[in-house]
Amino acid sequence: MPNSCWITGASSGIGKYTALCFARNGYTVFASSRSLKDLNTLVQESLDSSFKGKIIALPLDVTVSEEIVNGIKFIEKETENLNFIILNAGTYIKEDSKYATIKSTKHMIDLNYIAIFNHIILLQPYISTLNIEQIAVVSSMAAWRGMPMSAAYSSSKAAIKTAIESFEIDYNNTGIRFRIFYPGFVKTPLTDKNDFKMPFLMDAEKAAKIVYEKLLYSKKFEVSFPLIFALIMRITTILPWPIYKMLMIKKMQK
Repeated sequence: MPNSCWITGASSGIGKYTALCFARNGYTVFASSRSLKDLNTLVQESLDSSFKGKIIALPLDVTVSEEIVNGIKFIEKETENLNFIILNAGTYIKEDSKYATIKSTKHMIDLNYIAIFNHIILLQPYISTLNIEQIAVVSSMAAWRGMPMSAAYSSSKAAIKTAIESFEIDYNNTGIRFRIFYPGFVKTPLTDKNDFKMPFLMDAEKAAKIVYEKLLYSKKFEVSFPLIFALIMRITTILPWPIYKMLMIKKMQK
């Protein structure tokens, strides 16, 4: 039985190129997003490249529990070895906190936090039967401190950060690993909408290669990239609040 993985948010960005990377290396990839059209394009790209593995389109809305369950049941019929699950689907809406809305806040928290938590809960009965080895979440360095124009985004990413830490502790010695990735700025359709300078902007294909290699060849629980930007951001986590606040205000005034 060939190795396989399931990737959400697979129609673009990190998810798309991670799917291609796994397929290139012989995996059967169950690729999920809401857009069947984009998934079919992804499947065709893998076929045109004659990869050793294959991509199977599995369209679903990650915020709808019934669709998640149906997706898991479909995978169960197709494979006995779901080695990796990469929960990558997420979103970002730039929003001044003074004008935050319930609708946009709920949308970000539902997608960036609750949907991921729900996937893990719904996967629990299948961990043994599908031989799941790792569940990885793509978060963001915005999880580390409150960022300007990002109250809902930063808090949703911080929430899933602590949740995955708890899962990794609770599942210790059970045979399954939880992992979390903290990318910086990666060129995707989401970041293309940004109207500000993005330091150390990384190509999505390069980011996906890091995700693939770290899942297979590293045991680190947390993976942050690019390295230099991660080091800078880590320094901000130890800054006293008055200094951090001053730096962020100065950045916003530029």
